[in-house]
Amino acid sequence: MKEPGTLEDLRDVGAYLQGHFLLTTGRHSDTFFLLARLTERPKRLRPWVETLQENMKNIDAHTIVGPAMGGIIPSYALASLRDDARVVFAEKSETGTMVFRRGFRLERGERVIIVEDAMTTGSSILKVMDAVLRQGAQVSAVGVLVNRSFDGKVPWQGIPFFSVLDVPEIETWMPEDCPLCQQGVPLSVPKE
Repeated sequence: MKEPGTLEDLRDVGAYLQGHFLLTTGRHSDTFFLLARLTERPKRLRPWVETLQENMKNIDAHTIVGPAMGGIIPSYALASLRDDARVVFAEKSETGTMVFRRGFRLERGERVIIVEDAMTTGSSILKVMDAVLRQGAQVSAVGVLVNRSFDGKVPWQGIPFFSVLDVPEIETWMPEDCPLCQQGVPLSVPKE
């Protein structure tokens, strides 16, 4: 087993891919993190989540929220390490916003941590933040297993951000600017 929290660990479980990929954001990249390959192995995932918990141990929140699909398993794993925590997930609505269904509700003023498997632009996390705020709750922190944002910045202010692995050197392109498209390299959609 490779050292947890590293690219080598992700490569070892088949979660770190290289090629030509369509990201959820619509952008293209030569690198893809298929973190379902990590989250399908609880013993391999656990050290990643333990690192995230250690980094967030001083965050006062008892509800963990994950966006469906990628955030469900990591958020559940994190909640299992926190005393008296509960876990809920937000899912995409027909209009593209994130909403709480299945009877999940947040209380006014309730403090939550949002957990996602990977972040590129932060757009999914922003949509979950909006869903949390619509219910009158507040976001105390955001945690991700892999932060692949190109500029290393988050698109929100004033909310602590934690990641296990930062890989900001990975570029993404709009389809019209993608050098791999221009070279005729076939595009893959790894989540299908």
